[in-house]
Amino acid sequence: MRVLYPVLWILPIAVLTAKLPVTPAGLLRRVQEVPGGPADQTAKCRICMILVDGLQRLLAQNSTDEELIEFGINTCKVLKAEQTHVCDTIVPSLLPEVLFMMDHVIVTPDEMCADLVQDCGHETNVFDVLWPLKIPDGKPPVKPWPQVQKGKPTLRVLHLSDIHVDRQYQEGSEAQCDSEEQDHVSIFGMFVMCCRNYPPGVTAQDGPIKKPAGKWGTQAKCDLPYQTFISAMSHISRTEKLDYIIITGDLEAHDIWDYTKEKTAANIANITAVLREFFPTTPIFQSVGNHEGVPSDAMAPHGMDEYDTRGPQWLYAELAKDWGPELGPVQRNDVHYRASWAQYVKPGLKLIAFNSIYCSQNNFYLYINQVDPDGTLEWLIEQLVDAEQKGDKVHLFAHIPSGNGYCLKGWSFNFYEIVNRFESTIAAQFYGHTHVDQFEIYYDQADFKKRPVGVNLITPSLTTNTNNNPAYRIYTIDGDYAGSSYTVLEIEAFYANLTAANENGQEPVWELEYKATEAYGMKDLSPQSWHDLTERFLTDAHLFAKYYHHYNRYGAPGDSCSSNAGCRKSWVCGMRTARSHDTTKFC
Repeated sequence: MRVLYPVLWILPIAVLTAKLPVTPAGLLRRVQEVPGGPADQTAKCRICMILVDGLQRLLAQNSTDEELIEFGINTCKVLKAEQTHVCDTIVPSLLPEVLFMMDHVIVTPDEMCADLVQDCGHETNVFDVLWPLKIPDGKPPVKPWPQVQKGKPTLRVLHLSDIHVDRQYQEGSEAQCDSEEQDHVSIFGMFVMCCRNYPPGVTAQDGPIKKPAGKWGTQAKCDLPYQTFISAMSHISRTEKLDYIIITGDLEAHDIWDYTKEKTAANIANITAVLREFFPTTPIFQSVGNHEGVPSDAMAPHGMDEYDTRGPQWLYAELAKDWGPELGPVQRNDVHYRASWAQYVKPGLKLIAFNSIYCSQNNFYLYINQVDPDGTLEWLIEQLVDAEQKGDKVHLFAHIPSGNGYCLKGWSFNFYEIVNRFESTIAAQFYGHTHVDQFEIYYDQADFKKRPVGVNLITPSLTTNTNNNPAYRIYTIDGDYAGSSYTVLEIEAFYANLTAANENGQEPVWELEYKATEAYGMKDLSPQSWHDLTERFLTDAHLFAKYYHHYNRYGAPGDSCSSNAGCRKSWVCGMRTARSHDTTKFC
């Protein structure tokens, strides 16, 4: 079950057909009388139904946008769905998009609550839409994974993701601002931003500081201090000779209630400029993240009503400008249109950066029409066919990995088919979004439990949010000679121990955390080797413990999973699932 923005199960139901007159005060009383409170799933479902039944009447009573916003804010506060300062701004920020979507989609209250609340309402999620996509026949015979001779030239590529710089980060401020011991609690914890100086009474945590924010960052609901970003870039630029850099999105902090187009555009331009200062001769290639949208995830496709006023033209223009130095005119035009591009970066190697926010469950414009937004998957197929016909290789990179539940089912299913069809052309895939160090395996659709055909390499975040040490990856890639396979030969993960840095007052030490082939005893990084690793995870608790600690870069407290065979199996299921909302076939 996917989880949408928590405050939004208060809002969209306001567009449904009404029956009897109600008052906002009366609705709030009924909500408050529900036993168990909104943190309880059963109570949450009942509250959703009450609001569906009541808010549809408010709309029929010709309630104004201002009245609906005021009601949404008050309900958010009464339910303690978020901290009060978040309620005041998140509702007016997101409500117009949500109401616009609901004005163009016909759903029943049961269907709405089924989508927004787990185990509630209609049994079938009507938003899990499967849609057709024409994928060309003529798949070439599958060849064995290439065996690369030692001594061949290689590429060294830096992968950064989810930088999430917080320019308001304040050393010594409260890092535990969502403490459950306080009266005002963010039940969902989704929009909490700690490690900032807030005025008294704004956050859940007032009074004595319980957990002071460290100088270099904190493993809590906090984003990355600017100086830690600078520290990482300085270290990498001094110690690495890179062929190019890929960045898979999310440069903004997580305070989505405070996003503006001007702030986001300025941040994208600034982060990109800083990267160019540290790497003046190294090509930097980027893809867009969901937090680049304003509101977050809001990237409407062409053809939607009111696109001229609601579309992301402002964002795509900013991306085309900031990404432009590495791209040609055709590629910049593609960025202007769909925030995607494809370009050869080495002889025989095409990079394709595609806009995966067109699969985001929180891109509410997609619910109006989920079918291939802006023709992006069709465009991707054209790019892959072109490379296949030339005998070239492709690296795909984007923000959201296809197996993540954040990605809509129909888009993910079609993308899975694309990877199957072009497995001989796609040499590697790189993603971010999850903030953790992980991977997802694709399998031959002829038998989902046997032959692996591809892997999503998901890099850990530079931000600490949540319970992470900051990290990045360096890939060693076979390449830059005639007949290069352009497969990934090695993954090196680097991280900084912020606890040590904050305690000794010195700049973080960026150190090698692991090399994938050595840490996991892999002969290569082929899809088969990743599958074999998952088999060993099922029986080898010590090996799995390594992966568990790498997952958060030694940031998460404790390890209750490695010694539990059932828990390990559940994690392995996730590793084998590169298709969202469909775990049963792979477990």
